[in-house]
Amino acid sequence: MNSSEKIKTFHKTKSSNVWFPAIGIGCLSLFVIFFILFLSAFPLILHPAFAADPETPKPVFQDALERIQKAGGRTGIQLVLLPSGEVICDYQSKETFVPASLVKVLTSYGALKKLGPSFRFQTGVYALNKPVDGVISGDIWIKGSGDPLFVSESALQLALTIRERGINQIRGGVFVDESFFQPASERICLDGDCAGSYNPLVSAAAIDFNMVTLRLSIPPKAGKAITVDSLSAGNYAHVSGGASTGKKGGNSLRIRSLGSSGNGHEEFQLSGQGSVKGARAREYRFMAADTAGLFANAVRAALDRSGIRVLGQSAREGTMPPEAVMVASRESAPLSELVATMNKHSNNFMAEMLLKGLGGYVEGSPGTSAKGISVIRSALNASGIAEETGMLNCGSGLSRFCRISPDTFCRLLAAAWQDPVIAEDFTASLAVNAEEGTLRKRMRKPGLTVRGKTGTLNDVIAFCGYVSGPSGKVYAVTVMLNDVKDRFKARQAIDSFLEEVAFSS
Repeated sequence: MNSSEKIKTFHKTKSSNVWFPAIGIGCLSLFVIFFILFLSAFPLILHPAFAADPETPKPVFQDALERIQKAGGRTGIQLVLLPSGEVICDYQSKETFVPASLVKVLTSYGALKKLGPSFRFQTGVYALNKPVDGVISGDIWIKGSGDPLFVSESALQLALTIRERGINQIRGGVFVDESFFQPASERICLDGDCAGSYNPLVSAAAIDFNMVTLRLSIPPKAGKAITVDSLSAGNYAHVSGGASTGKKGGNSLRIRSLGSSGNGHEEFQLSGQGSVKGARAREYRFMAADTAGLFANAVRAALDRSGIRVLGQSAREGTMPPEAVMVASRESAPLSELVATMNKHSNNFMAEMLLKGLGGYVEGSPGTSAKGISVIRSALNASGIAEETGMLNCGSGLSRFCRISPDTFCRLLAAAWQDPVIAEDFTASLAVNAEEGTLRKRMRKPGLTVRGKTGTLNDVIAFCGYVSGPSGKVYAVTVMLNDVKDRFKARQAIDSFLEEVAFSS
């Protein structure tokens, strides 16, 4: 029996001669009840976070959100149902954070919107005169326009194309024109530290990501000389010094770059002693000191392999004369494939190449990072994503000065999802959980489908992409953590959140 029922019973059981006392006691009882209710509500007024009814259900995804917040010093989250755009979960989504490699999503979106999924980069071969009887009488110039995936096999394909044109001899040298980018070559370094291999060196004509690979062959017998092969780079690497195998099995083998020679070559020094035990070959990779020289020597080697004789000795940088005519060219893979390779493997080199190339093709040569950023902002503005873009100063995310909000990424994901021109290629460019790219070892739970882009720096863990589960509902999700102390726990917290989203309905 509650208090009000007791008061009613009291009135029924007392005679009329105690009417006044009954009213007095009843009023006193009501006063006590209201006072108790006031006291019970008082903690709620002072500390609302601790006074909730224990039977009241927690906000959606509360446990997962708490784990994420513990993992990151600063956290921003947004979860949006597609295609309606309904915001399901939101925490500091308008705040800006260091995005790390999530920037590649912006670069991809801008490129696909402004250039189109079928766009191809062109690498052209020029000469002052057209070939006569299979002979080019002078030099050739190779002009790059920012192909981010031109590799040794591409050089061979270009050489075979020249051969198919009936050309079998070039009486001059091979020159490479990198003027489509400004500066012609540039190293993009995180925190001013260029030592890491993840810091790319970009140039308008780039081959093998502007990396030169040297293979050291180690003989099985002691006292034998160790030889160096620059593989597909032709005569680019000039090696001085020497090394041999030792009897005791020690290994002090060393090769280091001495820098560019200034004429299309890079000087290396070999020293130490190799072991007769173990591997018969070792490979060393270096960022090229002379990008044009590496490209020119690699193409010259490919021409030789294709049966085209190059009589001139020069293989280096050189500006193409304006009157030169094209004698052959090679087109890259479609932009849709390039963006997929870049995003799935989070390739910094390709992202920075694409940024400058985007600027050059859309706003005019030379391509610069500033022009590329301007093009990306234009694409975002056209999609209604204007002032929330924050600070953008690179194409790959190798910067702590970039500041982007989770809301910006989710709005971009929603816009791409509903764009009939780029939707399929944009979505396909993202890594797939438990299958490929940066998500191949994550979120293996059956029934969960995630396509997304990850972002990682020493103190940054981030994710943006699409999540769906058995219900068939699709969500755009962005989670950004800054000031992270434990990256492993941060990833676990994000993965747990994405799984909970997928199986929530």
